[in-house]
Amino acid sequence: MVKAQAGILETDAGSEAERKLRAAVEYAVGPDDARWVESRLGALVGVAAGEEGPADRAERFAAWRRFLEGLALRRPTVLVFEDLHWADDDLLDFVDYLVDWASDVPLLCLCTARPELLERRPGWGGGKPNATTISLPPLSDEDTARLIGTLLDRPVMAAEEQEALLARAGGNPLYAEQFARMLAEREGGDVQLPETVQGIIAARLDLLLPREKGLLQDAAVLGKVFWLGALAHLGGAARGLLEEALHGLERKEFVRRDRRPSIGGEQEYAF
Repeated sequence: MVKAQAGILETDAGSEAERKLRAAVEYAVGPDDARWVESRLGALVGVAAGEEGPADRAERFAAWRRFLEGLALRRPTVLVFEDLHWADDDLLDFVDYLVDWASDVPLLCLCTARPELLERRPGWGGGKPNATTISLPPLSDEDTARLIGTLLDRPVMAAEEQEALLARAGGNPLYAEQFARMLAEREGGDVQLPETVQGIIAARLDLLLPREKGLLQDAAVLGKVFWLGALAHLGGAARGLLEEALHGLERKEFVRRDRRPSIGGEQEYAF
């Protein structure tokens, strides 16, 4: 989040990263507290940033909060923390601290997590006057049918087939969404109901052209996030052709292009 706010790229030299961080901190908190906050934010972006010595966790948390509160005072700010069930304890502690301490500023922390988080933190989000927990139950059969019908812009299928689909989906919106995409891509014909979401995605991959499959395989070697230049080097294809092919895969919602890449002068994509 700090890198994105400061505009720091992975290819920036240390001095350039420090300059961008300093400018972002001064924008958020003003010149008086800038040095103190900057020195505690530096470790998050991989720069020394004028560190004046080791700071304990409470001091780091206070500096990070000061930075985020400063941004919120400038304009309403939303922080999105996804999949917190995979977060380490320090991040969970900081989010808990931030929600508890940040007040009187237009700052919204939106966190998503699976129920496993409550096994680690049974009291997560509880007991705070400015925190709300919303549990999302499985979709009803009616809502699942409506979701698929909306995605396809038409009735799903015959009643008995729809009944089988709803039973297989079990209220999982991701299953319903992936099935709707598979049905749209298949353009008619019999459609088997895979057992799992992974099975649906595998079935959708089977519908791709060989060159599209090969492109996704090359991209998977690079990781969840990949760059056009690296993909061109790996496959030996022209960047223009790759960009056109990736656009087709983006339309099919296999990949997405990041409008703010983390490497200067590169096109960045993610699965």
